[in-house]
Parts: sequence; C-alpha cells; structure tokens
Amino acid sequence: MDWSKILRDPKYWLLALVTALAAIHLTLLSRIDNSELFATCLLFWIAAGSLIWDRYQTLNLESNLIASLLGALIVIGMVTRVGVSPDSASSAWALPLVAGLGTGLLASGFKGLRQYWREFIIFGLLAVYPLLRLTLEAIDLSEITAKAASFVLWYSGFPVRLQGVFLLMPSSRVEVYGACSGIQSILQLLSISVLFLLMFPLRSHVQKVVCIVAAVVIGFVVNALRVALMAILNNAGDKNAFYYWHEGQGSLIFSAIAVLIFGGFCWFFFLRKSDQTNSGAQENA
Repeated sequence: MDWSKILRDPKYWLLALVTALAAIHLTLLSRIDNSELFATCLLFWIAAGSLIWDRYQTLNLESNLIASLLGALIVIGMVTRVGVSPDSASSAWALPLVAGLGTGLLASGFKGLRQYWREFIIFGLLAVYPLLRLTLEAIDLSEITAKAASFVLWYSGFPVRLQGVFLLMPSSRVEVYGACSGIQSILQLLSISVLFLLMFPLRSHVQKVVCIVAAVVIGFVVNALRVALMAILNNAGDKNAFYYWHEGQGSLIFSAIAVLIFGGFCWFFFLRKSDQTNSGAQENA
C-alpha cells in the first residue's frame, strides 16, 4: 500500500474528518445517557455513510478557496463549541447538520452541496428532533396511551378501570405520564421510516404516506403493550420486573421489537414486491 499516495488524496482526509466528527457526536450522546437516542443517531451516521459510500466514485470533490475557508470555519467553530460546552444538548442535536454543511463546503464547494441532499435531510431530521418531541408533548398522548393500554388489558381478561391517565387494577394503579406515552418510540420509528424512504425510494406517494403512518402506529401500539405489561406486573406486586420494563433494559427490548416489526412490515409490503418484480423480469428475459 502506497501511503504517500493515500496521504495526498483529499478524499481520505475527508473520510478521517467525518469519522472524527461522528466519534465526537456519539461521545456527546453517551453523556446524555439515552440508549434509544444513541442507537438512533448511530443508525443515522451509518445510513449517511452508506449513502455516500454507494456513490463516492461519482461525487464531485472540487471546491474553491472561499468555500473551503468557510467550511473550515464552520467545522472548527462547531468543534470549539462542543469543547466549551460538552454537556450541551443543543450541540448534540445540531452537530451533524452543521458539521456536515462545513464538510460539504470543504469537499465540494457551494455548487456541490446539492449532491448531499439526502444526508442533509437525515441530519436535519436529527436537528429538529427536539421540536418534533415538543410537538408530540403538546398533543399529550398520555391519555390516548392509557386508553389503548386499558383496552389491551380488558380484551386480555384483566380487571381494569380507566380514570384519566390512571389504570386502576384490583391491588394497584399505574399512571401513564409523558415519558410513558410512547413519544420516544414514535420518534424513533418515524426517523427510521425517513431513512428507509431515502435508502429505498418508493415511487408511489401513497406508499410513502403508508410507510410513515405505519411507523407512527407501530411505535404507539408497541409502547401501549409495554404499558399494559407494566400494569400487570405492578398489580402482581413484582416491583423488580416493573422497574426492569419501565426504566431498565426491558424498555430497549420493546424498542427493538418495534423496529423489527416495522422492518418486517417494510419488507413484506414494499421490498418483497420489488424483489418479485425483478425476479419475474429476469425469468421473462
């Protein structure tokens, strides 16, 4: 391997820069202590990297002095802000988009930014994540989640009575407050649905809407099932199991279940049909 040739190639320096920025961002997220968010952001970085890798040979990597200087200032400014305020949540949300803009200017100049529009959508979604969360919190899903969990318990034969956001059972009651309303699960699957649409473009607008709606519904329903399970455990007096599914690794298991269900849904309704169409075309040929 000719290291002197590699070191003279700017694309390898850009790769090293992006890798360093991703490492800084993930380190920031680890300080927030939110496993679901960390996993979602890691998926964002992998998706963006995969999109660039698929077309790196065709990317325009020509910039000019002004664009390069501006890009360098943006990256240095963002990294400096992170160094000054390493625990800032706003830095964690905005870093990929801002740093991506700076890196894009360094790599391709102003005219070349358009070729990274998919990556900008991915990191833009992360930047507006807090706004989306505030929007869902304003809707207040707690009572709707409580009703859904109550229906699941009633349909399963458990004696339950609904009183606002409280699930009343014979020997206990569970309050469905904001953190248990499914906002995190909905946002996670909504983000994944956007990634899916960017990586596997669907031609039909109806299919795109169905994909996004399915993500929201699956996230909500799986969380309602988790709330119903916690109500059962709390009524049985099993506090350890209750806290496991509420705050421990159990919540991550339900998150993984939701992602697997959504993945199965996308494969069955979108990708499987595409595979069958391609197979049929090859057989006819």
